Amino acid sequence: MRKKSLIAGTLILTLASLITRLLGFGFRVYMSNIMGAEGMGLYQLLFPIYMLLWAASSAGISLAVSKLVAEQTSRGQHSNAVRILKISLSIALTVSVVLSLGLYTFAPLIATYYIHEPVTTLSLKILASCIPFMSAACCIRGYFQGRQEMSVSALAQIVEQAARMLVIYLFAGLFIPKGLEYACALGVLGMCVGEVFSFILSFTAFRLKQRKLHFTKPTLAYHATFNTLLALSIPITANRFLTSALQSFENILIPIQLQKFGLDSSAALSLYGKFSGMALPLLFFPSMVTMSLSTVLVPAISEAVTRNNHITLQKIIGKAIQFSALIGIGATALFLCFSKEIATVCYGIEDVGALLKLLAIICPFLYLQNILTGTMNGLGMQKQTFKTNIFGSLTCIAIILTIVPQKGILGFVLALLVQSGFVTILLLWHVLKNIDLPIDINNWIAKPIVAALAGALTTTYIHHAYLTAVFSLGIATLIAILMLGAFYGAMLFILKCVTIKDIKMFIGS
Repeated sequence: MRKKSLIAGTLILTLASLITRLLGFGFRVYMSNIMGAEGMGLYQLLFPIYMLLWAASSAGISLAVSKLVAEQTSRGQHSNAVRILKISLSIALTVSVVLSLGLYTFAPLIATYYIHEPVTTLSLKILASCIPFMSAACCIRGYFQGRQEMSVSALAQIVEQAARMLVIYLFAGLFIPKGLEYACALGVLGMCVGEVFSFILSFTAFRLKQRKLHFTKPTLAYHATFNTLLALSIPITANRFLTSALQSFENILIPIQLQKFGLDSSAALSLYGKFSGMALPLLFFPSMVTMSLSTVLVPAISEAVTRNNHITLQKIIGKAIQFSALIGIGATALFLCFSKEIATVCYGIEDVGALLKLLAIICPFLYLQNILTGTMNGLGMQKQTFKTNIFGSLTCIAIILTIVPQKGILGFVLALLVQSGFVTILLLWHVLKNIDLPIDINNWIAKPIVAALAGALTTTYIHHAYLTAVFSLGIATLIAILMLGAFYGAMLFILKCVTIKDIKMFIGS
């Protein structure tokens, strides 16, 4: 692995994720304005179906391609890497076409009896059209990720989001006046067009890459490669599919259980829309860094395992865990201090800020879970990940069924906290045990908490005492967030939680 490949790949994907999430926030603000909280709630009920289809058609095979291509590329076997991609495409497209036909055929039944919202039938039929494009694009991106060339994945993310927004902007005047059903369908149409453009860009990049490589005769047999891909992808696919199915069930349960709490159907859907369509995207915004790092970790760890380089393995994973802890604890401080202000600036709805503050404590667990999942996949420990995620989802569903009817949305916050905490701790235990990595309590937990507390107290006082008196809410909040980040970073250096030596080692300079 080149020294700078890990940090370079992470930075490329993080920059792309930053751009797409900024575009996405503009999209969500625009959609919330034209659809309202109830419309956003309806749209969010469809998103778990989209993730379920992605898990079934793309998740496992894409990661398997990334892992196998990384191994072949490290040996200079570019022809074998291309053969792996072509075989993976045949598998993925077969599965995706079957899923596409099935979704289109059974869309009315799924909308009525699973989502419990018949008006989503049209949206489901539109969604069925993009599954083959999504699946093929994921395989090609897996190929480039295995080569540790993250620029294609980064550009595909940006193009996908930009195409989605453009479609929604151009056709909003045609769809929105026709009611909630067509407003929701417009969101899905944008999603599908984004997937098509992502595929076109990924395929074009692959064809251009082929012209630059020197190929020899492949040494991998078709049958053996096919079996290897299936052996690697099936556990990951089963893991992602079942966890996505359970998460989908969780999301569909929430409006139903909120009605048992005493809300009518419209109010329950509106609250769900504020929670999942507005508050959660804000909560996940800082996780773009850990998700990018998680994607890069799979081929990096696979290569270290292939070379039997235990020291490099410990160093990569140890620093990734520490980095995730720093981001998660810092994000918790941010959302505890300025949740109301951030929500008001983004959506103009203070209620979203109250939900965001409730969720803030979950950040360290959610962000670290991204890193640990990527690490487990790189180590080939998919079965342990599968068992842990399934048990976590079942626990979450049990809490939703029993506590949400009594405590309302607070019950779901508790369910997420228990689930993420349980899953993260178990995954961490598996990783630490497998690579014999000691827990660094001071640098992973204690020092970041002290730095976050100091930064939070200082910037909160300055924000309330001075900034709001001089600037508008938006400008004051932005300055406060930047001050918190700068103060938190400075405190981490002062406490020697992060040093110049760490940074030089991480970037390989």
